[in-house]
Parts: sequence; structure tokens; C-alpha cells
Amino acid sequence: KRTPIISVSKRKQLNKQVTKEGDASSLVRALEESIAASVGDVLSARTDSLTAEDHTDSVEADIDNGKLPIGVSPSQDHQNIKIFEDEPCSKDETPLCTASDWQDSLAKRCICISNIIRSLSFVPGNDLEMSKHPGLLLILGKLIVLHHEHPERKQAPLTYEKDEEEEEGVSCDKDEWWWDCLEMLRENTLVTLANISGQLDLSQYPESICLPILDGLLHWAVCPSAEALDPFPTLGPNAVLSPQRLVLESLSKLSIQDNNVDLILATPPFSRLEKLYGTLVRVLGDRKTAVCREMATVLLANLAQGDSLAARTIAMQKGSIGNLLGFLEDSLAATQFQQSQPSLIHMQNPPFEPTSVDMMRRAARALLALAKVEENHSEFTLYESRLLDISVSPLMNSSVSQVVCDVLFLIGQS
Repeated sequence: KRTPIISVSKRKQLNKQVTKEGDASSLVRALEESIAASVGDVLSARTDSLTAEDHTDSVEADIDNGKLPIGVSPSQDHQNIKIFEDEPCSKDETPLCTASDWQDSLAKRCICISNIIRSLSFVPGNDLEMSKHPGLLLILGKLIVLHHEHPERKQAPLTYEKDEEEEEGVSCDKDEWWWDCLEMLRENTLVTLANISGQLDLSQYPESICLPILDGLLHWAVCPSAEALDPFPTLGPNAVLSPQRLVLESLSKLSIQDNNVDLILATPPFSRLEKLYGTLVRVLGDRKTAVCREMATVLLANLAQGDSLAARTIAMQKGSIGNLLGFLEDSLAATQFQQSQPSLIHMQNPPFEPTSVDMMRRAARALLALAKVEENHSEFTLYESRLLDISVSPLMNSSVSQVVCDVLFLIGQS
């Protein structure tokens, strides 16, 4: 059962106006009633954390001070934590599987229609028209995570006896004939959403339309499965396009509009947003994928400017400030390299390609949004010299240098 979206006004009200002891206790109990974690979350949890009583007291204290708790303490009662497998349920390959003619015909018809919609989304001008069709958006939202379910991790019994179900072997379930066309439908759905996200304003639609789209995109963005990280199997052996890359493109385009940013930040669970920030910081530090690096910069900058709590959470991610500064420094290095080697400008694949001024300005504004939160000033202590070098560089654009100077001014006041 999906959790309904919490509106932006309600989220801010919880963040600022929850002061009663009874409200704080009920919110803590609600947070602890249903906790979902992947295997990686459990393995990365520290055992030297606070005790459960200390954590509850600290959460209540944060709520009394007008702050929502970030993350979940790994020391909480494990009876309330459901551990899910990283890999979702997938098709069982069997030596022989017979499907009815009507099932094969229906699968081909669905793939044909999805290919038509995908192809139409590439035509200039169609993205605006398709983003205004609520029926299309409703169907795309249902297809994003259709039959993509992570089973709950079960504790293996300590016995040497074989399970009777395993001895019976694997049989083809006639009710799961749709596995063959599911991958193509999902690929077409993600490509279509990536093409129309630049014109899509989800605030104009009801929760039944915008929630499945945002929930599905955020899930694929943090999903640890190979299905999310590996390229689509239909693209060939040398392809690099994966579901996570398409989702990153969709989210970065959606975040251009402030209304979409508010909806993204209001989509529960909030622990998934924290995972999203960590994923974006890792992508930002990967110099091998320049396109994904720029999309991560856009999304981080827009989310950090959308909410102070998001800015605080991003600053707490390991390497977030350093990777943003590295993005600016790499662009300066590429510009300096091109000026020293002018003959390389006409090369088809130059070794270094500088980033656009607009992209550098977005990275600088992300740093400025982090610096506006007073609690983040201590995170900038080790990077003041690098900020100063960027601000006085003759190769840096004046508009970007001005934003970096504002960052230095804010962190210098603490």
C-alpha cells in the first residue's frame, strides 16, 4: 500500500509547529512502526550508535525544536525493520513455456503502442502536448514500477533438510506470461518520461497521477539492483543507457520548475531522499560520465535551493562540498588546457571539454544554498582556500565568481 503524498504546507507545518509532547511521541511511534531497509543499509549500519532510548529522546528533542529527524537510527528495535532484497522478483527461465495466442498477440500490441508513444515523444513540440494529457501520464505512472517488487529477506533455517518446493523444480506460471514484454514496456516508459519531463508540471495533476510518477522515478534512482544499474538488455552489448540514467535525466528536467521540486521533496519516505542525495554526490564525483555529472549538478542545485532541510542533508553527505568544488575546478582546468593547446579545439574528441557557464553557475548556486544554512558552515572549513582560488581565478566567469564570493562571505560570518 502506497503512502500518500504529504503536501508542502503540511510538511513545513510538521517541521516548524510540532511542539506538543503528545504530538512528538505519536510522530516518533509512527516513524518506528514501519521501517524498510535494504541489505546494504543493514550492512552499513554502525553498531556503536545511540541506544534506542537515547535515539527516541533525541528525536523528540529535535521535534520540539521544530526539526524533523533525518534518517533512522540503526540501533532501533530490529523487530520493526523489514529487510528487503536488493534484487527484485524476476522471470524464472524454464526449458519450455507455452503461451496462448491471445497472450502473445496482446503483448505484441502493447509493445507496438508503447513504441509509437515513445517515437512521438522525440518530435519537437510533442513534449508539451503529451505533458498535458492526464490519461497518458496515468498510464506511464502505472508502468514505471509495474511488477518491480523487492521480496522481503527471509532468515534461512539452520537445517540440512531440503525444502520440498525446491525438489519439485521450477514450473512456468501461465499467469506470468507478461514477463517477455515487460522490459520493453518499462524502457519505452522511461524514455518517454525523460523526453517530456522538461515541459511537465506535476502540480497541475491530482495525487493519483503525480504520486506514482514521482514514487517510481525516486525508486529507480536509488534502487541497488542490477536491473536499475545495468544497461537495457535490448540495446546491445556496448550500450550504456540504464534505467537509473534515464531517471536522473527525468528528475533533473522536472526540478527546473519549483512546483516539481516541492513535490519531490514532499514524496515519502524521506529516508529515500537521503539515499538520493548520496547517489547524486557519488555521480557528481565520477569524472568518467560527464553528462550524468551535469544532470546530478542540476538536480542537487535545485533541491538544495528548494528547502533548508534538504540543503542540510546534502551537506551532511560525505564529499558533497568537495565534489561540487571539484566540478568547478575541473572546468577551470579544461578551459586552461584548451587555451594552452588551441589546436585541440577542432579535434573530434578532445581530451578535456570545459563545462558551460550556466552549468558552473548552477554548481556555485548549490554551494550558496548550502552556505545559507548556518549549521553547514562547519562543513566548509576545509574548503575555504579552494573557494578563494576559484573566486580569484582569471579564467572564471564573473557571474560565477560573484556567487563563490557570496559563499565565502556567508561562511566568514560564523
